[in-house]
Amino acid sequence: MIRTVLSALFAFALVACFVMSPSTANACVEGLAWGMPQSEINDHLHGAIRQEDLNHQRLIARNIHLDQLPVSQLTLDMNEQGGLESLAYEFSMDDMTEVLAGLSARHGKPISTSIKEDHYEDQLWVWNTGEDLITAVKRTSGNVQKFLIAYRPSRLNPETL
Repeated sequence: MIRTVLSALFAFALVACFVMSPSTANACVEGLAWGMPQSEINDHLHGAIRQEDLNHQRLIARNIHLDQLPVSQLTLDMNEQGGLESLAYEFSMDDMTEVLAGLSARHGKPISTSIKEDHYEDQLWVWNTGEDLITAVKRTSGNVQKFLIAYRPSRLNPETL
């Protein structure tokens, strides 16, 4: 009886350690986490980030790779405390199918919609993973097409609905 109670207390303490210990949430790619400071992000990206304008909360990295796919531009938005708040990858249109297929394989079928305005047309795909809100956008404006995926922390856990 005492052994059973001690085992239950040990199991409860172990679970409490996992639940209560702070952890960082991965931000879309391994090695980045929401709230991560600029210096750690720069180390992770091998010194590729630059501050390109007067906005101290927006950082840019150009000509990097996500796994083996080239990324023409990575935009990182930092919060007022200097931690990672959101990010967006801009890919070549040639890589759109592979990126969408990878996101669908990892996170399931997205919600999708289209928006058509006078000067542009957007196709959007959205996933809420519980930790991240991921939005993929294909924009067509005249003869110019762009494709990007944006990540930010999710404010709504789908399981609560």
